[in-house]
Amino acid sequence: MTCKRIFFLSNANASHLQYRIGENMIFTRTQQLTLRAALVTSAALLAVPAWGEEPVADPEMREEVVTVYGTSNPIPVFEYPGQVSVVSRDEIERLIPSTPADLMKSVPGVEFSGGPRRTGMVPSIRGLSGENVLILLDGARQSFISAHDGRFFLEPDLIQSAEIVRGPASALYGSGAVGGVLAFETSDAAYLLREGESFGARVRAGYQSVNEESSASLTAYGVQGPVDGVASLSLRQSGDIELGTGADLPSDDEIVSGLAKLGYQFTPALRGELSWQSFTNTAIEPNNGQGTGNTGDPLLDRDVEKDIDSETWRGSLTYNPSSDWIDTSLTAYQQTTNVDEFDETIPRTTGREIETTGFSARNASRFQLGPVATTFTIGGDWYEDTQTGFDTDTTDGVRGGVPNASAEFKGVFAQLEAEVERPLGLPGQLIVIPGIRYDEFTSSSDAAPEASNDELSPRLAASYGPVNWLRVFASYAEGFRAPSVNELYLDGVHFSVPHPVLFDPAAGSMVFVNNNFVPNPNLKPETSETVEFGFGMDFQDVVAQGDRLQGKVSWYESDVEDLINLGVDFTYDPTCFAAPSFFPCTAGVTYSDNVSSAELSGVELEAAYETQQYYARLTFSSIEGTDLSTGEDLGTLTPDRTTLDLGWMSKNDQFRLGTRLRFASDFERKDGDGLTVEERDGYGVVDLYATWVPEFAQSLRFDLGVENLFEENYERVFEGVSEPGRNFKIAASYQFGN
Repeated sequence: MTCKRIFFLSNANASHLQYRIGENMIFTRTQQLTLRAALVTSAALLAVPAWGEEPVADPEMREEVVTVYGTSNPIPVFEYPGQVSVVSRDEIERLIPSTPADLMKSVPGVEFSGGPRRTGMVPSIRGLSGENVLILLDGARQSFISAHDGRFFLEPDLIQSAEIVRGPASALYGSGAVGGVLAFETSDAAYLLREGESFGARVRAGYQSVNEESSASLTAYGVQGPVDGVASLSLRQSGDIELGTGADLPSDDEIVSGLAKLGYQFTPALRGELSWQSFTNTAIEPNNGQGTGNTGDPLLDRDVEKDIDSETWRGSLTYNPSSDWIDTSLTAYQQTTNVDEFDETIPRTTGREIETTGFSARNASRFQLGPVATTFTIGGDWYEDTQTGFDTDTTDGVRGGVPNASAEFKGVFAQLEAEVERPLGLPGQLIVIPGIRYDEFTSSSDAAPEASNDELSPRLAASYGPVNWLRVFASYAEGFRAPSVNELYLDGVHFSVPHPVLFDPAAGSMVFVNNNFVPNPNLKPETSETVEFGFGMDFQDVVAQGDRLQGKVSWYESDVEDLINLGVDFTYDPTCFAAPSFFPCTAGVTYSDNVSSAELSGVELEAAYETQQYYARLTFSSIEGTDLSTGEDLGTLTPDRTTLDLGWMSKNDQFRLGTRLRFASDFERKDGDGLTVEERDGYGVVDLYATWVPEFAQSLRFDLGVENLFEENYERVFEGVSEPGRNFKIAASYQFGN
């Protein structure tokens, strides 16, 4: 069973510590009250040892959840000076996910906008979305970006684990990690093989009722001498999505996904790996994958045939000899995503392709500096994003808003991880992690001058554990996001509107004129400065022998500068009204500009209590943000959200029953004058789940679930469309090997 991170505080000290945090960390009133409630509730549920007593550690219970992407080296999540969540394969199977978004419904600070369709889902972390969230697949960047489509396309059944690093990570990863990182690892043979096996296979099939979705996958894997490999094929088919309102959201998907990995152990120290991952989806839905499809506008509601192809090739070498000075990895990859849309009523085909080619290298050296155990990591990477767009309905084939352009990035970084026992004679352990990265980036297009810039991204983080059950941490980090080629080189027609004067008798309508995109190659990168403070606690034998209570809570504040905004200046030219020609005439322009700054702050809590048979897991996130140029609330905010997962397991771990309770508070977004411009009711959603591994056939596994049991009609974020209604889910898998 995976141990989750948890936080706990005794009731006797809760109010006093809350006052100090509220005074020194500048909590908002809402955050103070919510955090106070979480503290008191936790204390009321469970009793803990006295503060002066230190529980005896059980080495078997001390197995830690480990993050790799937090520092690029393995470190226990509890000791990491920040917030990271890790979703294991066992948890993924229990969720019976249809999309990657299903994996993260309980992760604090993470939300997906874009509506219920998988083709439109866009992740946000701590209120920052779009290109401010870095997405990695086996270390390969997923750079696809579109106005009305999702950020990435990935089959959940191929995912072995997911890491969510919350907060700026530009000191390691460069552009795009201002909000954080979503890192996915696909399955490999070493993980899938059971003890004593050299090869095996797994068959899995599933169904969910809310969109009549059926899925099936076949995975084969094995090891023969120095060679290991895995191959997987997944199929998924679904229809319209039944919403909590009872209405159907038009959606029709046919998906084929594949994965192939081949590894070779040249020597005990040198390993190479090649992999290929593919996702192909033929969807019938409105042109805007994030739209509702029932606007009443025949153009917007018209279905198109959307072909999505996403493919990632990757090769890597790792070299880790007996020397502590060398732990090297090299990775090269190419990721290509195409989205083509065919509208048979015109007929018209539009397309967008983004290809990312990249290379990264890193080496970690481990040595002792007196009493300090040190890991020094240096690395660098290069990658290039190339975008191509087309439109068969234009004379030159250019698609408006999708310029043919490329962006090249080069970066180097250095990071020190210093671990000190009894620092300055104090008890316990101190971990200090300073890091810095330098990036250069250049964007080019035939439509406008070349744009170039550079950025320096420092980070300093530390965590201190005076005793083994307490860990306090703090960090300061700067992040940045380079302007995308779409923002720099917008061109073509944005939309057409009727001419204010001229009427075309032959067509029986007004003459149409255009609002055009205008490039702005002078855009500056978005930058951020973030401070974060937090602490975690880890207790054993709290109520019963062998139980564990552990977790972390943090507060953060981010100042974001030079936010890039897409502005629409809708004004007719004066010549539109001048006789006799009433031309030239345009309906204004659309352009990107650095227009504002923002301040975001929030609280995140992740907690769990576990025994051999029972568990309770609690997550909470609260976020507030203000556009400093206008005084209005940011449009990417979410309500305060709480998730409670309660479960029971049989002693032989062959049967599991559980429920997930998801709650959100009422939500209001106000403009600069304090007027409410968006309002949503709070909601409570109940999910049930069960897992059964029959004693007579332990290679067989059944997962069952019911999402939104009471068919709550709710919206997680403002989309003009409800979330799916009651959803029955079932999956069965069979694994065999030799």
